[in-house]
This record gives sequence, structure tokens and C-alpha cells, in this order.
Amino acid sequence: MKKIILGLAATVVLSGCSSDPEKLKTANDTFQKSEANIPGFSPLATGGVNLPVADNTYALPNIAFKKGENIDIRPPSTPLAIIQNSLTQFDGERALIVYPEEQTNIYNLKQVERLLKEENISSTVQGSVLTTDWSPTDRIGDKNVEIKYQIEHVTDRRSSALAVSVLQTRRDGIIFTPSVSEKQRYTSDRLNRLIYALTSAYTKQQQDLSNASVGAISSHIIQDLNGQIALAMNTTFNQAWEKLGYALPKVGFAIKSETSGRGYRELKYSSLNKEDWLRLGIESPKIDNGIYNMQISDHGKQSSMVISDEKGHSLSGDDARKIYQAISNIISR
Repeated sequence: MKKIILGLAATVVLSGCSSDPEKLKTANDTFQKSEANIPGFSPLATGGVNLPVADNTYALPNIAFKKGENIDIRPPSTPLAIIQNSLTQFDGERALIVYPEEQTNIYNLKQVERLLKEENISSTVQGSVLTTDWSPTDRIGDKNVEIKYQIEHVTDRRSSALAVSVLQTRRDGIIFTPSVSEKQRYTSDRLNRLIYALTSAYTKQQQDLSNASVGAISSHIIQDLNGQIALAMNTTFNQAWEKLGYALPKVGFAIKSETSGRGYRELKYSSLNKEDWLRLGIESPKIDNGIYNMQISDHGKQSSMVISDEKGHSLSGDDARKIYQAISNIISR
């Protein structure tokens, strides 16, 4: 029975196979040769998708708007306590600085009037109040803005104060009322610039007097115990320190930093032109621009100075002698 069933199964399988080479298919056959009738498919007829109708309940209305004025987002300036032991404040109208009474000879209306005159700003003084003419703010972003300031000097037994307020403002010739933040900005700027200029002028005056008080210093070029060419000076360490601080920039050595207790200065050298060296009585030395160091040694009533490069090599040869001779010519005056 099993043999009969297996025989029938084999007969069915073999009958499904064809020996016709046209019927034997290969990979990727398109079936076009063996299948004459290829079914065709027409596109489906569809009505598409019906979207819901838009609800305008929450739609934003179209509003015609006008662009507002530009807003100054810079933080207002504040009066700075540049004077030692001083206090500053802006009270809503005035920027003021209060300082010790002994500083009145530096910070007063006469000095303020002198500074304004140097800036070509006219002013009038009545008693302890100074009123300026129209002047630009000199602030970035302020176009055609001019201000009249009122500067008041108040004194008592222990302290003095300078107060700056805005008297009038105009833009493009049209008067306008500044906001509180604008008043703070304008008055603080003007006060800070005045105090800074007065402080700088006084400091420079004191330095010039200090240099002049030292007087002429005799000096000569030597070779020290270490074999380095040096400048020996017949003066004390402190006087040599002050005088050299005045002389070094004259020969092209700008002072970057200094430690007076050690007699050390870091210098930046930029060569002078030929004419400047001739005015100092020497020919142009040939040393490279760059960073140098100066060291003063204390020998009681005498002192000496050596200049070296960044690597610690002291100036040598004719170039060293030319530099030291130029310095000697300056400090001998």
C-alpha cells in the first residue's frame, strides 16, 4: 500500500516539471515569454481625504503695529570714587563726589574751569556754581546731543564736594527732558572725566617736581665685580631710582613694571631715531627692540645700574656704553 502511495506522489511531481527549455526559468526572469497574459491594474478611484474645516476661534488677528523707538540698554554710568578717601552718589539729579577738605586745592571750580577751557567749552562762574555752554556728550551712540551742565563746589570744615547736574539737553537743536537714567549717565560721565583729568594732572606735576628735586647726578661707566658693564652713580639708591625712572623712557626704555624694594624694573625697548640719539650726544646703538630688565645695586652713598635682556645677559660692548652714556647725559642735568 505504501509503495502505491509513493508511486502516485512521484507521478504528480514529475508531471509538474517540463523538459521544454522555453519553460525552464532563470533568475530575474520577467515571465514575459512564458506568461502571455499579464494582468493590468487601473488606479483606484478615490475621493481623497476630507480635512476638517478650520476653526478661527483662536486665530490671531492681523493688527497693524508701529515700531517703537530704540531703547538704550546700556547700564547707567556711576560716579567713581577716584579720589582717595572719597564717597560718591547719584541722588536722582546730581552726580557728586565728597572728599577730604585738604584736597580742595586740587579739586575746585578754578581747576574745573581750566579743564573745560582746554576742551574748548565756555563756562561762567557765579560764586560756587559753574555753568557750561552747550557741549557734546562724547558718548558712543549719542548723535547731535548737547548738554548744558551745572557744576557746584560745596565746602565745610572737614570735607568738600563737587556736584554735576544737567541744566538743559537738546538733540538736533530741539530741547528735550532726559530720563533719570540718562541724567545719571550724563552727569556721572562728566564728573568722572573731570576728576580723572585733575588727578592725572596733579600726579604728573608731583612726578616732575620729584625728578627736579633730585637734581643732577654725576655718573661714569664701569666694569663691576662680575665683569659686567654698568653705570655707577654718585648718589643714594632712592635718588638713583627716581632719576632713572625719569631718564629711561627718554632713551627708548618704557617701564612695564617695577619693584622699588628690589631696585628692579621690567622695560620694553623701542629704538629712537637717529636724530633723537644725536640730541642725546651719541650715535645710535644697535640693540634689538624687546623686553629688558634693569637692576640697581645699593652701595651706601653710591649706587650702580645694569641693564640685561630677557635671558639675563647684560648689555655689552660699545652698544652698552652708548646706552649708559645717553642715560648719564640725562641724569647729569
